[in-house]
Amino acid sequence: MRNFYYAFPAFAFSIPTFPVMIMLPAFLEEVHRFEIASVGVLIFFSKIIDIITDPIVGWLNDKNFFSRKIYLILGGIFCGVALSQIFLKENISHEFFIFFWLSILYFGWTIFQIPYLSIGYDLEKNFFQRTKLSASREFFILLGLFCSLGLPMIFELSNHDLLKNIVYLAIFFGLIGLSIFCIFIPNEIKKKSRKVNFFKTLKNLKNNKPLIKILVVLTINSFANVFPMILFAFFITYVLGGDDQNRQITLFYYFLFSLVSVPFWTKLSKRLGKKESWTISLFLSAVFFILVFFLNFGDFTLFILVSCITGFCLGADLIFPPSIYADLNDIHREKFKEDISGIIFSLTTFINKISFAIVSIVVFGVLGILGFDSEKPISFEIKTFIIISYALIPILLKILSGCILTKFKFDEIDLQKVQKKLYT
Repeated sequence: MRNFYYAFPAFAFSIPTFPVMIMLPAFLEEVHRFEIASVGVLIFFSKIIDIITDPIVGWLNDKNFFSRKIYLILGGIFCGVALSQIFLKENISHEFFIFFWLSILYFGWTIFQIPYLSIGYDLEKNFFQRTKLSASREFFILLGLFCSLGLPMIFELSNHDLLKNIVYLAIFFGLIGLSIFCIFIPNEIKKKSRKVNFFKTLKNLKNNKPLIKILVVLTINSFANVFPMILFAFFITYVLGGDDQNRQITLFYYFLFSLVSVPFWTKLSKRLGKKESWTISLFLSAVFFILVFFLNFGDFTLFILVSCITGFCLGADLIFPPSIYADLNDIHREKFKEDISGIIFSLTTFINKISFAIVSIVVFGVLGILGFDSEKPISFEIKTFIIISYALIPILLKILSGCILTKFKFDEIDLQKVQKKLYT
Protein backbone atom coordinates (compact mmCIF):
# COMPACT_ATOMS: atom_id res chain seq x y z
CA MET A 1 0.00 0.00 0.00
CA ARG A 2 2.93 2.35 0.61
CA ASN A 3 3.97 1.96 -3.02
CA PHE A 4 0.38 2.70 -4.08
CA TYR A 5 0.13 5.85 -1.94
CA TYR A 6 3.46 7.05 -3.28
CA ALA A 7 2.82 6.23 -6.94
CA PHE A 8 -0.80 7.36 -7.34
CA PRO A 9 -0.09 11.13 -7.80
CA ALA A 10 1.97 10.22 -10.86
CA PHE A 11 -1.28 9.15 -12.52
CA ALA A 12 -2.67 12.69 -12.57
CA PHE A 13 0.57 14.38 -13.56
CA SER A 14 1.13 11.94 -16.42
CA ILE A 15 -2.32 12.37 -17.98
CA PRO A 16 -1.30 15.48 -19.96
CA THR A 17 2.44 14.82 -20.28
CA PHE A 18 2.95 12.85 -23.48
CA PRO A 19 -0.21 14.14 -25.21
CA VAL A 20 1.03 17.70 -24.61
CA MET A 21 4.52 16.88 -25.88
CA ILE A 22 3.28 14.97 -28.91
CA MET A 23 0.16 16.95 -29.84
CA LEU A 24 1.11 20.49 -28.79
CA PRO A 25 3.03 21.45 -31.98
CA ALA A 26 0.25 20.17 -34.25
CA PHE A 27 -2.39 21.71 -31.94
CA LEU A 28 -0.83 25.19 -32.14
CA GLU A 29 -0.30 24.93 -35.89
CA GLU A 30 -3.68 23.45 -36.81
CA VAL A 31 -6.03 25.07 -34.27
CA HIS A 32 -4.46 28.48 -33.59
CA ARG A 33 -2.58 28.79 -36.91
CA PHE A 34 0.88 29.52 -35.52
CA GLU A 35 3.71 29.02 -38.00
CA ILE A 36 5.57 25.76 -37.42
CA ALA A 37 8.94 27.55 -37.06
CA SER A 38 7.41 29.86 -34.43
CA VAL A 39 6.14 26.82 -32.53
CA GLY A 40 9.67 25.45 -32.39
CA VAL A 41 10.99 28.75 -31.03
CA LEU A 42 8.23 28.96 -28.40
CA ILE A 43 8.92 25.45 -27.16
CA PHE A 44 12.68 26.01 -27.21
CA PHE A 45 12.72 29.19 -25.10
CA SER A 46 10.10 27.95 -22.64
CA LYS A 47 12.24 24.82 -22.24
CA ILE A 48 15.34 26.95 -21.67
CA ILE A 49 13.62 28.61 -18.71
CA ASP A 50 12.46 25.19 -17.55
CA ILE A 51 15.98 23.80 -17.83
CA ILE A 52 17.46 26.62 -15.75
CA THR A 53 15.02 25.92 -12.92
CA ASP A 54 15.93 22.21 -12.66
CA PRO A 55 19.23 22.51 -10.74
CA ILE A 56 17.77 25.34 -8.66
CA VAL A 57 14.80 23.23 -7.56
CA GLY A 58 17.13 20.27 -6.94
CA TRP A 59 19.36 22.44 -4.75
CA LEU A 60 16.37 23.85 -2.82
CA ASN A 61 15.09 20.31 -2.30
CA ASP A 62 18.39 19.22 -0.79
CA LYS A 63 18.63 22.34 1.40
CA ASN A 64 15.48 21.20 3.24
CA PHE A 65 14.09 24.66 3.88
CA PHE A 66 10.62 23.15 4.34
CA SER A 67 8.60 20.04 3.60
CA ARG A 68 8.93 18.62 0.10
CA LYS A 69 5.18 18.06 0.09
CA ILE A 70 4.79 21.82 -0.21
CA TYR A 71 6.70 21.68 -3.50
CA LEU A 72 4.35 18.99 -4.75
CA ILE A 73 1.27 21.05 -3.91
CA LEU A 74 2.70 24.19 -5.54
CA GLY A 75 3.62 22.20 -8.63
CA GLY A 76 0.08 20.88 -8.88
CA ILE A 77 -1.42 24.38 -8.68
CA PHE A 78 0.92 25.78 -11.34
CA CYS A 79 0.25 22.87 -13.70
CA GLY A 80 -3.53 23.05 -13.33
CA VAL A 81 -3.70 26.79 -14.02
CA ALA A 82 -1.26 26.63 -16.95
CA LEU A 83 -3.04 23.71 -18.64
CA SER A 84 -6.33 25.59 -18.38
CA GLN A 85 -4.86 28.69 -20.00
CA ILE A 86 -3.22 26.81 -22.88
CA PHE A 87 -5.93 24.32 -23.82
CA LEU A 88 -9.24 25.75 -22.62
CA LYS A 89 -8.94 29.13 -24.35
CA GLU A 90 -10.90 29.31 -27.59
CA ASN A 91 -8.79 32.01 -29.25
CA ILE A 92 -5.05 32.52 -28.78
CA SER A 93 -3.42 34.96 -31.16
CA HIS A 94 -0.21 36.06 -29.42
CA GLU A 95 2.93 33.96 -29.15
CA PHE A 96 3.91 35.46 -25.77
CA PHE A 97 0.73 34.09 -24.19
CA ILE A 98 1.72 30.53 -25.14
CA PHE A 99 5.34 31.14 -24.13
CA PHE A 100 4.37 32.43 -20.68
CA TRP A 101 1.90 29.69 -19.75
CA LEU A 102 3.98 26.92 -21.29
CA SER A 103 6.88 28.09 -19.12
CA ILE A 104 4.61 28.01 -16.05
CA LEU A 105 3.45 24.50 -16.98
CA TYR A 106 7.01 23.21 -17.32
CA PHE A 107 8.01 24.94 -14.06
CA GLY A 108 5.08 23.30 -12.26
CA TRP A 109 6.16 19.88 -13.50
CA THR A 110 9.70 20.57 -12.24
CA ILE A 111 8.56 21.70 -8.79
CA PHE A 112 6.56 18.49 -8.49
CA GLN A 113 8.86 15.96 -10.13
CA ILE A 114 12.23 16.52 -8.46
CA PRO A 115 11.04 16.41 -4.81
CA TYR A 116 8.71 13.55 -5.77
CA LEU A 117 11.59 11.42 -7.06
CA SER A 118 13.72 12.41 -4.07
CA ILE A 119 11.05 11.24 -1.65
CA GLY A 120 11.06 7.89 -3.46
CA TYR A 121 14.79 7.58 -2.76
CA ASP A 122 14.15 8.08 0.97
CA LEU A 123 11.41 5.46 1.06
CA GLU A 124 13.45 2.46 -0.11
CA LYS A 125 17.07 1.29 0.21
CA ASN A 126 16.93 -2.28 -1.15
CA PHE A 127 18.50 -2.82 -4.63
CA PHE A 128 15.54 -4.68 -6.16
CA GLN A 129 12.81 -2.99 -4.11
CA ARG A 130 13.94 0.34 -5.52
CA THR A 131 13.18 -1.01 -8.97
CA LYS A 132 9.83 -2.24 -7.69
CA LEU A 133 8.99 1.19 -6.25
CA SER A 134 10.11 2.83 -9.49
CA ALA A 135 7.98 0.35 -11.44
CA SER A 136 4.94 1.23 -9.32
CA ARG A 137 5.41 4.91 -10.08
CA GLU A 138 5.97 4.35 -13.79
CA PHE A 139 2.97 1.99 -13.92
CA PHE A 140 0.70 4.83 -12.78
CA ILE A 141 2.41 7.20 -15.19
CA LEU A 142 1.69 4.84 -18.07
CA LEU A 143 -1.81 4.19 -16.76
CA GLY A 144 -2.49 7.93 -16.88
CA LEU A 145 -1.22 8.15 -20.44
CA PHE A 146 -3.21 5.07 -21.41
CA CYS A 147 -6.44 6.49 -19.95
CA SER A 148 -6.00 9.87 -21.58
CA LEU A 149 -5.43 8.24 -24.94
CA GLY A 150 -8.33 5.86 -24.42
CA LEU A 151 -10.80 8.75 -24.30
CA PRO A 152 -10.96 9.32 -28.07
CA MET A 153 -11.27 5.57 -28.64
CA ILE A 154 -14.49 5.56 -26.61
CA PHE A 155 -15.98 8.98 -27.29
CA GLU A 156 -14.57 9.72 -30.78
CA LEU A 157 -13.00 13.03 -29.75
CA SER A 158 -10.93 15.29 -31.97
CA ASN A 159 -7.45 16.26 -30.78
CA HIS A 160 -8.77 19.65 -29.63
CA ASP A 161 -11.60 18.12 -27.56
CA LEU A 162 -9.26 15.41 -26.29
CA LEU A 163 -6.82 17.95 -24.89
CA LYS A 164 -9.67 19.80 -23.13
CA ASN A 165 -10.87 16.62 -21.41
CA ILE A 166 -7.29 15.75 -20.47
CA VAL A 167 -7.06 19.04 -18.56
CA TYR A 168 -10.24 18.26 -16.59
CA LEU A 169 -9.05 14.75 -15.75
CA ALA A 170 -5.60 15.92 -14.68
CA ILE A 171 -7.01 18.53 -12.28
CA PHE A 172 -9.57 16.12 -10.77
CA PHE A 173 -7.17 13.25 -10.14
CA GLY A 174 -4.41 15.67 -9.12
CA LEU A 175 -6.51 16.82 -6.17
CA ILE A 176 -7.20 13.21 -5.15
CA GLY A 177 -3.62 11.97 -5.67
CA LEU A 178 -1.93 14.78 -3.77
CA SER A 179 -4.40 14.43 -0.89
CA ILE A 180 -3.68 10.69 -0.58
CA PHE A 181 0.06 11.30 -0.80
CA CYS A 182 0.15 14.04 1.85
CA ILE A 183 -1.94 11.99 4.27
CA PHE A 184 -0.32 8.56 4.00
CA ILE A 185 3.31 9.12 2.96
CA PRO A 186 5.56 10.06 5.90
CA ASN A 187 7.65 13.18 5.61
CA GLU A 188 11.31 12.20 5.91
CA ILE A 189 12.59 15.77 6.00
CA LYS A 190 14.95 16.76 8.80
CA LYS A 191 14.02 19.69 11.02
CA LYS A 192 17.14 21.65 10.19
CA SER A 193 18.19 22.64 6.72
CA ARG A 194 21.32 20.96 5.39
CA LYS A 195 24.40 22.76 4.15
CA VAL A 196 24.72 22.03 0.45
CA ASN A 197 27.42 23.93 -1.42
CA PHE A 198 26.15 23.97 -4.99
CA PHE A 199 29.50 24.50 -6.73
CA LYS A 200 31.31 22.00 -4.51
CA THR A 201 28.62 19.48 -5.29
CA LEU A 202 29.05 20.00 -9.04
CA LYS A 203 32.79 19.38 -8.63
CA ASN A 204 32.11 16.18 -6.71
CA LEU A 205 29.64 15.05 -9.37
CA LYS A 206 32.38 15.24 -11.99
CA ASN A 207 34.44 12.80 -9.92
CA ASN A 208 31.58 10.31 -9.64
CA LYS A 209 32.53 8.21 -12.68
CA PRO A 210 29.62 5.71 -12.51
CA LEU A 211 27.20 8.64 -12.44
CA ILE A 212 28.88 10.35 -15.40
CA LYS A 213 28.67 7.15 -17.43
CA ILE A 214 24.95 6.77 -16.74
CA LEU A 215 24.39 10.46 -17.53
CA VAL A 216 25.98 9.93 -20.94
CA VAL A 217 23.73 6.93 -21.61
CA LEU A 218 20.68 8.84 -20.42
CA THR A 219 21.52 11.84 -22.62
CA ILE A 220 21.96 9.80 -25.79
CA ASN A 221 18.85 7.74 -25.09
CA SER A 222 16.85 10.89 -24.33
CA PHE A 223 17.66 12.32 -27.75
CA ALA A 224 16.72 8.95 -29.27
CA ASN A 225 13.29 9.15 -27.62
CA VAL A 226 12.62 12.82 -28.33
CA PHE A 227 12.98 12.70 -32.13
CA PRO A 228 10.09 10.26 -32.71
CA MET A 229 8.09 11.87 -29.89
CA ILE A 230 8.13 15.28 -31.56
CA LEU A 231 7.64 13.96 -35.09
CA PHE A 232 5.06 11.27 -34.32
CA ALA A 233 2.03 13.32 -35.42
CA PHE A 234 3.85 14.52 -38.53
CA PHE A 235 4.98 11.01 -39.50
CA ILE A 236 1.46 9.62 -39.13
CA THR A 237 -0.13 12.44 -41.12
CA TYR A 238 2.37 13.35 -43.82
CA VAL A 239 4.25 10.08 -44.41
CA LEU A 240 1.59 7.42 -43.79
CA GLY A 241 -1.40 9.59 -44.73
CA GLY A 242 -3.24 9.15 -41.43
CA ASP A 243 -5.58 11.35 -39.43
CA ASP A 244 -6.49 12.04 -35.78
CA GLN A 245 -8.00 8.58 -35.38
CA ASN A 246 -4.84 6.88 -36.62
CA ARG A 247 -2.75 8.93 -34.20
CA GLN A 248 -5.00 8.07 -31.29
CA ILE A 249 -5.20 4.34 -32.04
CA THR A 250 -1.42 4.04 -32.45
CA LEU A 251 -0.72 5.90 -29.21
CA PHE A 252 -3.35 3.80 -27.44
CA TYR A 253 -1.55 0.56 -28.32
CA TYR A 254 1.87 2.11 -27.73
CA PHE A 255 1.08 2.98 -24.13
CA LEU A 256 -0.95 -0.20 -23.60
CA PHE A 257 2.13 -2.28 -24.31
CA SER A 258 4.27 0.08 -22.22
CA LEU A 259 1.85 -0.53 -19.36
CA VAL A 260 1.88 -4.33 -19.61
CA SER A 261 5.67 -4.34 -19.93
CA VAL A 262 6.22 -2.98 -16.42
CA PRO A 263 5.89 -6.31 -14.53
CA PHE A 264 7.95 -8.06 -17.23
CA TRP A 265 10.92 -5.69 -16.96
CA THR A 266 10.65 -5.69 -13.18
CA LYS A 267 10.87 -9.49 -12.97
CA LEU A 268 13.59 -9.64 -15.61
CA SER A 269 15.71 -7.17 -13.64
CA LYS A 270 15.46 -9.41 -10.58
CA ARG A 271 16.87 -12.27 -12.63
CA LEU A 272 19.41 -10.44 -14.81
CA GLY A 273 19.95 -7.05 -13.15
CA LYS A 274 18.87 -3.49 -13.90
CA LYS A 275 21.66 -2.60 -16.30
CA GLU A 276 21.40 -5.84 -18.26
CA SER A 277 17.62 -5.57 -18.65
CA TRP A 278 17.81 -1.94 -19.75
CA THR A 279 20.50 -2.80 -22.30
CA ILE A 280 18.32 -5.52 -23.81
CA SER A 281 15.44 -3.07 -24.20
CA LEU A 282 17.63 -0.51 -25.98
CA PHE A 283 18.90 -2.97 -28.58
CA LEU A 284 15.46 -4.53 -29.02
CA SER A 285 13.89 -1.14 -29.66
CA ALA A 286 16.55 -0.23 -32.23
CA VAL A 287 16.21 -3.49 -34.12
CA PHE A 288 12.43 -3.41 -34.47
CA PHE A 289 12.32 0.30 -35.30
CA ILE A 290 14.16 -0.54 -38.51
CA LEU A 291 10.80 -1.82 -39.81
CA VAL A 292 9.70 1.81 -40.13
CA PHE A 293 11.74 2.08 -43.34
CA PHE A 294 9.60 -0.62 -44.94
CA LEU A 295 6.33 1.21 -44.33
CA ASN A 296 4.35 2.49 -47.28
CA PHE A 297 1.49 4.95 -47.50
CA GLY A 298 -1.42 3.57 -45.43
CA ASP A 299 0.55 0.75 -43.69
CA PHE A 300 -1.01 1.39 -40.30
CA THR A 301 -1.23 -2.25 -39.20
CA LEU A 302 2.53 -2.74 -39.47
CA PHE A 303 3.15 0.66 -37.89
CA ILE A 304 0.97 -0.26 -34.90
CA LEU A 305 2.93 -3.52 -34.56
CA VAL A 306 6.21 -1.59 -34.48
CA SER A 307 4.70 0.85 -31.97
CA CYS A 308 3.64 -2.04 -29.72
CA ILE A 309 7.18 -3.41 -29.59
CA THR A 310 8.85 -0.04 -29.05
CA GLY A 311 6.18 0.81 -26.48
CA PHE A 312 7.04 -2.42 -24.67
CA CYS A 313 10.67 -1.28 -24.57
CA LEU A 314 9.64 2.15 -23.27
CA GLY A 315 8.70 0.52 -19.98
CA ALA A 316 12.37 -0.25 -19.35
CA ASP A 317 13.40 3.32 -20.20
CA LEU A 318 11.02 4.58 -17.53
CA ILE A 319 11.69 2.04 -14.78
CA PHE A 320 15.44 1.57 -14.62
CA PRO A 321 17.05 5.06 -14.73
CA PRO A 322 15.39 6.36 -11.51
CA SER A 323 16.23 3.11 -9.71
CA ILE A 324 19.85 3.29 -10.87
CA TYR A 325 20.03 6.94 -9.84
CA ALA A 326 18.98 6.02 -6.31
CA ASP A 327 21.89 3.55 -6.15
CA LEU A 328 24.27 6.16 -7.53
CA ASN A 329 23.20 8.61 -4.83
CA ASP A 330 24.28 6.05 -2.22
CA ILE A 331 27.66 5.86 -3.94
CA HIS A 332 27.92 9.62 -3.83
CA ARG A 333 26.92 9.77 -0.15
CA GLU A 334 29.50 7.15 0.80
CA LYS A 335 32.31 8.77 -1.18
CA PHE A 336 31.65 12.51 -0.73
CA LYS A 337 29.61 12.53 2.52
CA GLU A 338 26.71 14.51 1.07
CA ASP A 339 23.10 13.58 0.30
CA ILE A 340 22.15 15.28 -2.96
CA SER A 341 19.28 13.15 -4.20
CA GLY A 342 17.41 16.27 -5.35
CA ILE A 343 20.30 17.49 -7.49
CA ILE A 344 20.92 14.03 -8.91
CA PHE A 345 17.28 13.57 -9.91
CA SER A 346 17.21 17.11 -11.29
CA LEU A 347 19.96 16.03 -13.69
CA THR A 348 17.56 13.44 -15.09
CA THR A 349 14.86 16.01 -15.79
CA PHE A 350 17.49 18.49 -17.01
CA ILE A 351 18.74 16.04 -19.64
CA ASN A 352 15.24 15.19 -20.83
CA LYS A 353 14.32 18.85 -21.16
CA ILE A 354 17.48 20.07 -22.87
CA SER A 355 17.20 17.28 -25.45
CA PHE A 356 13.54 18.17 -26.04
CA ALA A 357 14.42 21.87 -26.47
CA ILE A 358 17.30 21.23 -28.86
CA VAL A 359 15.43 18.73 -31.01
CA SER A 360 12.34 20.99 -31.14
CA ILE A 361 14.12 24.05 -32.46
CA VAL A 362 16.25 21.99 -34.89
CA VAL A 363 13.39 19.91 -36.30
CA PHE A 364 10.82 22.69 -36.57
CA GLY A 365 13.46 25.13 -37.77
CA VAL A 366 14.44 22.80 -40.61
CA LEU A 367 10.77 22.17 -41.46
CA GLY A 368 10.27 25.93 -41.62
CA ILE A 369 13.29 26.35 -43.91
CA LEU A 370 11.98 23.57 -46.16
CA GLY A 371 8.68 25.43 -46.44
CA PHE A 372 6.41 23.11 -44.45
CA ASP A 373 2.72 24.11 -44.56
CA SER A 374 -0.07 21.84 -43.29
CA GLU A 375 -2.42 23.29 -45.93
CA LYS A 376 -0.18 22.24 -48.84
CA PRO A 377 1.20 18.88 -50.06
CA ILE A 378 4.64 18.19 -48.58
CA SER A 379 7.71 17.98 -50.79
CA PHE A 380 10.02 14.98 -51.19
CA GLU A 381 12.67 16.81 -49.16
CA ILE A 382 10.30 17.36 -46.22
CA LYS A 383 9.14 13.74 -46.30
CA THR A 384 12.73 12.48 -46.37
CA PHE A 385 13.70 14.74 -43.48
CA ILE A 386 10.76 13.50 -41.39
CA ILE A 387 11.64 9.83 -42.03
CA ILE A 388 15.35 10.29 -41.24
CA SER A 389 14.65 12.28 -38.07
CA TYR A 390 11.84 10.02 -36.92
CA ALA A 391 13.57 6.66 -37.46
CA LEU A 392 17.22 6.63 -38.57
CA ILE A 393 18.65 9.01 -35.97
CA PRO A 394 16.85 7.32 -33.03
CA ILE A 395 18.00 3.86 -34.16
CA LEU A 396 21.65 4.92 -34.25
CA LEU A 397 21.38 6.67 -30.88
CA LYS A 398 19.69 3.66 -29.22
CA ILE A 399 22.49 1.38 -30.41
CA LEU A 400 25.14 3.80 -29.18
CA SER A 401 23.55 4.18 -25.73
CA GLY A 402 23.21 0.40 -25.42
CA CYS A 403 26.89 -0.12 -26.24
CA ILE A 404 27.98 2.40 -23.61
CA LEU A 405 25.64 0.91 -21.01
CA THR A 406 27.24 -2.52 -21.38
CA LYS A 407 30.42 -1.04 -19.85
CA PHE A 408 28.65 0.13 -16.69
CA LYS A 409 29.63 -2.05 -13.71
CA PHE A 410 27.53 -1.90 -10.55
CA ASP A 411 25.29 -4.60 -9.11
CA GLU A 412 23.46 -5.56 -5.92
CA ILE A 413 26.60 -6.82 -4.18
CA ASP A 414 28.34 -3.51 -4.86
CA LEU A 415 25.38 -1.60 -3.43
CA GLN A 416 25.35 -3.73 -0.29
CA LYS A 417 29.03 -2.91 0.30
CA VAL A 418 28.32 0.81 -0.09
CA GLN A 419 25.26 0.74 2.16
CA LYS A 420 27.11 -1.25 4.80
CA LYS A 421 29.48 1.70 5.16
CA LEU A 422 26.60 4.20 5.08
CA TYR A 423 24.13 2.67 7.53
CA THR A 424 26.31 0.71 9.97
